[in-house]
Amino acid sequence: MAASLDGTNGLTFNDNTRMGSANSLGMRNALFNADFRINQRGYVSAATLAAGAYGHDRFKAGASGGDYSFTQLNSSTQVTIASGKSLIQVVEDKNVVGGSYVLSWTGTALARVGVDSATPSGTFVVSPILITGQTAGTTMSVEFNAGTLATAQLELGTVATPFERRPVGLELVLCQRYFFRIPGGTGFMTGFFRTATQLESNTYVLPVPMRASPSITSNLVGSLVYTNGTSTTVTSILTFYIWPDLRSLYLAVVCSSAGVQNAGAFIVSTNSILINAEL
Repeated sequence: MAASLDGTNGLTFNDNTRMGSANSLGMRNALFNADFRINQRGYVSAATLAAGAYGHDRFKAGASGGDYSFTQLNSSTQVTIASGKSLIQVVEDKNVVGGSYVLSWTGTALARVGVDSATPSGTFVVSPILITGQTAGTTMSVEFNAGTLATAQLELGTVATPFERRPVGLELVLCQRYFFRIPGGTGFMTGFFRTATQLESNTYVLPVPMRASPSITSNLVGSLVYTNGTSTTVTSILTFYIWPDLRSLYLAVVCSSAGVQNAGAFIVSTNSILINAEL
């Protein structure tokens, strides 16, 4: 069949896919990591996921938990949400234009939405879901229940279009606004010794500014620190915070005695540093 254009369905191509409006041209999916390629936290398939806890980037467990199983692929990955569990993604208010949206996905899971709300409500239904009355600049959310789930898309308009596959590097950066992990085994920051045992960092710049002032979780005690070719260990953390630009990290620690040194390099041995500004 030839491509067709009409006032209801927009542009329909030979394979029956549709472009409903100008919003369909690119960057149309308001959900991030909607095909489960990014997993900075290292969520393990079928691990217990408590209510509100995050698995793959941008997806958190619903009120009854969110355990799910998967086989991670380099391309789009399908997950299977356990019985009685659900996964939620909250869309930041700054990314909400308002008006009508349509939510579509593949798989057997059902979904519901939260209009002007970070808490989805109502009955779970099949794909697609037409959303109306969303206020611009106000949080919205989606929730998927038990079953298989892949390639979810939330887009402006009333017609569901084919899933938008963004480059993995771009998808990672979009996720890092909300969560960033400095993994174990990483040399991540240089610094200088203020005293023989107190090491203060130079500025560590995150890939992108965080959404808001984040919580910083770390257990650096015992992590290895190199100092002019020698090594010492962290015995306590004095200060660990992010500057008002929401991008620059500062750290001061106490080390086991190493003598006066001019400079040092922080090496995270086994413990990750988690920087969290999720919704």
